[in-house]
Amino acid sequence: MSEKIDKKEKGTLSRKKIIINIILVVIIGFAINIVISFFSDFEDTVSVLKNVNISVVLISFLIFSTTYFIDSIRLCIVTSSFQKKINFKDALKNTLSYYFVSNITPMTSGGQPYQIYHLTQIGIESTLATNIVMSRFIESLIFSGGVILIFLKKVINVLDKVGVGRYIIIAGIVVSMSLTSLLILIFVYPKLLYKIFNFFIKIWPKKNKTKMKERASKLENWLENLKDSIHSLWIQKAKIVAFDFILGGVVTFLHSLAFYAALAGITGVKFGIFDVFILFIIMNFVVYYVPTPGSTGGVEAFYGIVLSGFIQKKFTSPVILIWRFSTYYLQIVFEILVLFFIRNNKKDE
Repeated sequence: MSEKIDKKEKGTLSRKKIIINIILVVIIGFAINIVISFFSDFEDTVSVLKNVNISVVLISFLIFSTTYFIDSIRLCIVTSSFQKKINFKDALKNTLSYYFVSNITPMTSGGQPYQIYHLTQIGIESTLATNIVMSRFIESLIFSGGVILIFLKKVINVLDKVGVGRYIIIAGIVVSMSLTSLLILIFVYPKLLYKIFNFFIKIWPKKNKTKMKERASKLENWLENLKDSIHSLWIQKAKIVAFDFILGGVVTFLHSLAFYAALAGITGVKFGIFDVFILFIIMNFVVYYVPTPGSTGGVEAFYGIVLSGFIQKKFTSPVILIWRFSTYYLQIVFEILVLFFIRNNKKDE
């Protein structure tokens, strides 16, 4: 009986935390937009927003929403290559949960751990689940880093227009590239985590280290299985990884296209789609290090700094507000509704 009460309390607390984070997301996001509007010209911002066609919001929203289905297909393909078939509904739930939890946790950090947890709940081994989620994250970092290195001249041209914000961008790129290198090292050599953990056990001041040594032994075995899973995916199933990498690139492009739709739709300026794609990748190297739910506030503020070098000030706040409304706030509502529908549908079955 007490266990049931504990579970109920935990469920209630988690729901409370979700509600609190969503409220924080809305308050911080709108507060930052008000500040940006104040510095640009509040009257101009209101005037521009009044003339925004609702189709701009819908197009941006729909473009972004298609990525849920692409990511779900990616998950089905990778899991089926390990003879672990999951139905599309579970894949969609996993994808939507990832986006939703990312949107309401600091620095978008909760999405991937929750994705791994959900995969283990539907019968995927923890090592394979970790491999799939980590692989996707590393593919994303390699893709973005590769685009920046390949089109370095374009990146430099973009940085020249940004002004003071370019130093933040450069710092973000350096940090992200370093993080990418570290993650690839851990991914290639998972036992590095065991060695680090073992080192801390040795220097730990407690005399009785039996429990910690037992955990270290379990970690070593788990990392060995993870290494085998990584080898199986990246070496034996290299074609699957290559296809997943391409689809991941398509997802990133569609995210940038949703931003382009808001940018071009509000300013009326025909920007180069590829130029906006490069700009989007550069900015995303920095914005998600802000420790607020979904990095709210940091995204708006940083995009405001960067965009001021490319568009008229009166358009800066409206572009950010409409883009974030379409691809973040509306998406949270959409994710909740679809997840609720999937959950109720499962109960009926």
